[in-house]
Amino acid sequence: MHSVTQSIRRLFLLPLLIFCSFYLIFGIVPSQIRAENAPTVPGTPIRVGSVVGGHIHPALCRAANGDLLAVYNEKGGGGKELMLARSTDGGLTWSACQPIPTIKECSIYPGSLTTLKNGEIVLHWSCYRVEGTRRWRVPQFCTSKDHGVTWSPVTEIPLDDYTNYTCLRHPILELDANRWVCPFYDRTVIYNRSKNMITPFGDGRNHGMVPLIRTNQGTLISGAPQNEAPVPSGKPGNMVYGLRSNDQGQSWQPLQSLPYFGVAGYDLAALKQGPVVLTSILYGVGRDDEWAYELQLSHDAGRTWDKDHAVIIYNPGRPIKGRGWPRTVQIDDKTLGTLFYDLDPHQTDGPGVFFVRTPLAALQTDEH
Repeated sequence: MHSVTQSIRRLFLLPLLIFCSFYLIFGIVPSQIRAENAPTVPGTPIRVGSVVGGHIHPALCRAANGDLLAVYNEKGGGGKELMLARSTDGGLTWSACQPIPTIKECSIYPGSLTTLKNGEIVLHWSCYRVEGTRRWRVPQFCTSKDHGVTWSPVTEIPLDDYTNYTCLRHPILELDANRWVCPFYDRTVIYNRSKNMITPFGDGRNHGMVPLIRTNQGTLISGAPQNEAPVPSGKPGNMVYGLRSNDQGQSWQPLQSLPYFGVAGYDLAALKQGPVVLTSILYGVGRDDEWAYELQLSHDAGRTWDKDHAVIIYNPGRPIKGRGWPRTVQIDDKTLGTLFYDLDPHQTDGPGVFFVRTPLAALQTDEH
């Protein structure tokens, strides 16, 4: 009996001795050791799915239950289906893609995914329309209240003057439960869901097909490279390299801090901790090819960016085919995830949609 008692004591004393040894010898506890050994560099790109070509243009969101949803056009160039893949483990693995069943009779230009405050998910896209010599696009959306498992019937955004540039590629900006700011290429407007009608946004300017976000402090940041976007794009003028507003869009001040926009632009996302993350494209010198994707943080609502701690998350050492359209979301308190596509036919398994996990620690200084 005495030997059994000694064995039990040893069993309980061993963890305590290990803990004390760490503390006395190193001055740290085991949890700190795990934190210091946590990844501080971007992970290897993970293939979400294989694609054919054209306007793949993926969209990404984190559902209220923590799932990551990736939606993209598998065939591109006006494909007839938007495909959805899901990850339940922070983007480490992905389900086989399945078509969104409610989208029918539509040649698709992909749009965006947005998770609303109440957990509902909004999926946007535009349908190509042709009648004689006239060409236009009709923006549509559907919603999901069960984290992307089932989707509502399609709703068409009501406009009297659709153009071939009535399309968006970035998440909507939720003003409240019924009002969403839609940054279409040819106009920036508010869609009132309860009334199914369009009204002007802010001072009425067109920001273009750019990211439009609200920080935790309530500041609005627009990715507009110009003071007012021309449609279609023309010779650059009135360059502002981003705009910010503290009065819900009634007035805007130039940021003069965002990089070259390019064809595929860049992405902005407000993090829960307060900073804003910029996903930008690095271009070749003297050419428009995309060569790499980079993340960097702003701790002052976009006025300045921590370029000293910018992190390149994808650089294949060659031009990225198809422009990629990278999209970034916050997976958890410590991790970001970026979705993009690359159509290079010579890469392993051919053209595909990919996902990269990046530790926030890789982008932060000791002060932050």
